[in-house]
Amino acid sequence: MPLDRTSGWPKNLGRIIVVCIVAFSIIIVALFFVIYGAAFYGAFKDKQPQAPVGLNIIASPAPEVKKQPQVDKPIKAKTVKVYPAAVKNTIKLPEIIQDDPALDVIASNQVPADDHPQTITTLINTDTGESQTFVKRDPLPWLAADPHGEAGLYMGIKNGEPTARLEVKQGLFQVKAIHFGVSGSIDQSISGVQGTDYFIGTGAWVRW
Repeated sequence: MPLDRTSGWPKNLGRIIVVCIVAFSIIIVALFFVIYGAAFYGAFKDKQPQAPVGLNIIASPAPEVKKQPQVDKPIKAKTVKVYPAAVKNTIKLPEIIQDDPALDVIASNQVPADDHPQTITTLINTDTGESQTFVKRDPLPWLAADPHGEAGLYMGIKNGEPTARLEVKQGLFQVKAIHFGVSGSIDQSISGVQGTDYFIGTGAWVRW
């Protein structure tokens, strides 16, 4: 390979660096799609569809009990502690459940939104007829699809000039608390002195 006599470096070093960067970028993008495809398949093949706001749907069993058989157990208590029938209407259960006098509410709980999956377990005391509900905050998955996106419009100062920024971010997959995805932004100088700048790329971020 011919060398530059003044520097001792190959004359086409710049081209070599560019080729390496392009090849590395292609590998990273391909890796993104492979990991995202695997995460998407694993996360959604058995996932229950997300319910519309305000609609009650039957919850999927937790993985720990999904394949466990239920058994019959006698209840020593003569009665079971339930909420008044009017509660079924208060929490907007389907009409077919509200109209069925044999179906009563033994527990209804609200859990704060969280990136962590959460397991809700309700127990019944067969001696007293009372029930208890437990919430377990599960660990973040090692690999999962991240279909969430966000867009924002910001006003601020850039290089001493009033600037408007439009920013869009789309998640692809996550490894524990680290989210990977694409992001793009456009900066527009309000005064018009600095013109328009833009950015698009891939990266990782952590939410809190």
